Amino acid sequence: MKKIIIIGGGIAGLAAAYRIQRKISEGANLECILLEGSDQFGGKISTEKSDGFVIERGPDSFISQKPAAMQLCKQLGLEDRLTGTNPNSPKTFVYTGGKLVTMPDGLSLMIPTKFLPFALTSLFSLPGKIRMALDLLIPRKDGDSDESLASFVRRRMGEEALSKMAEPMLAGIYASDPEKMSIGSTFPMFVETERKYRSLILGMLARKKAMLINAGKRPHTSHSLFMTLKDGLGEMVDAVIKKSPNIQFKSGAKVAALEKKKDGWNAKLGNGSECQADAIILATPGSITAKIIKPIAPDSAELLDRIHYVSTATVTLGYKKEGFSHSLDGFGFVVPKAEGRSILACTWTSSKFPHRAPEGYVMLRCYLGGALQEEIAEKDAETLERLVRNDLQEIMGIKETPIFCKVFKNNKSNVQYHVNHSERIDSIMEDLKNFPGLFLAGSAYRGIGIPDCIQNGNQAAESAFDFLNSKSHVSI
Repeated sequence: MKKIIIIGGGIAGLAAAYRIQRKISEGANLECILLEGSDQFGGKISTEKSDGFVIERGPDSFISQKPAAMQLCKQLGLEDRLTGTNPNSPKTFVYTGGKLVTMPDGLSLMIPTKFLPFALTSLFSLPGKIRMALDLLIPRKDGDSDESLASFVRRRMGEEALSKMAEPMLAGIYASDPEKMSIGSTFPMFVETERKYRSLILGMLARKKAMLINAGKRPHTSHSLFMTLKDGLGEMVDAVIKKSPNIQFKSGAKVAALEKKKDGWNAKLGNGSECQADAIILATPGSITAKIIKPIAPDSAELLDRIHYVSTATVTLGYKKEGFSHSLDGFGFVVPKAEGRSILACTWTSSKFPHRAPEGYVMLRCYLGGALQEEIAEKDAETLERLVRNDLQEIMGIKETPIFCKVFKNNKSNVQYHVNHSERIDSIMEDLKNFPGLFLAGSAYRGIGIPDCIQNGNQAAESAFDFLNSKSHVSI
């Protein structure tokens, strides 16, 4: 019987484990153990339920346009648990000039696709609008070299589009510095749109038209862009473990090092014990992976050490709805760094996902830290609560005392895809060909979102199957 060890119990490692479980259920003669160094599985996915509130420590949803997460939920029998965003209050705001300004209708990831709402919005100045419209005339970039998000947006849309949209929204997704983050690794669709259509506006209009045509050909779906599970994303973690009876899940099992043996691999644990395997899937953060493989693959370890991580924090507050001083008519707002606030963004959770707060209450979730303000995320919980409440009073006029305030700190947990990130990952994968039976998965490589990590975990499992097949010449 062939044995696979998965190191790391975040969503990438769990996805790999479930893919192996499905293979075992189909008759494969496999043994699999998942080793997680902490005391719980799920990585950044962590849901807390309290008095009818569903509070997410990490991500609160996933994008439905990338299918891997939706597919996993369906395979786990969670299809009836899937739920989308509230269709009745889809507005999003930008805090600029001391007030909340609605993002104009038809603005697709900073690119205008409807003329009138864009022309009438107060979000951008007249010179800013003219500069963004010049995208229709600017030639495409020569060559295929990577560039930063800031460089790309300045070149195509101008400085105002960068400061009011790209920095708080696009860089905000990655908690990154737009001057350093790779456009090719974070928003490759922009690069492809420019390459194919020259103009981002023309490309988005063509894409929108194609989507409308294709929508008429496909069965109707009620899926919103962002999806979640009724009782939080922790449901997905629990379901993977429950539905994988042939996988051994071990928490508190920190792996200190790997050793290559003639007939496989040896994983050395922090408590002095060892595990043998024919194949290893490393699904740990890049910094941890670097430490584990440094004795055997120093070149890859050195490249992994160059992948930067930053600290973030979230502060979730609950309030009584009666007498609450804001209508919460929308999904929330983002805050450009130029506004000088502590919070990067605020999700009006009880409006975006109404089932997250009980009747008669509202809930907000604020984000802090990231590459541009990392020092804020590293302050103590009491200070973070005070900073958030001060900002909410200034921005939204909220003076009420919350019935609870939950502060979650994520120290050095947000991976940064800097310029030429993809080339670095290509070099790592090429080097690891010298170590057959060792596979990598997780957010450090080809995508940070939940669907990306699930897809990455699935691919690592498939690569392990292919390796074991070629090694034994017996189909598993």
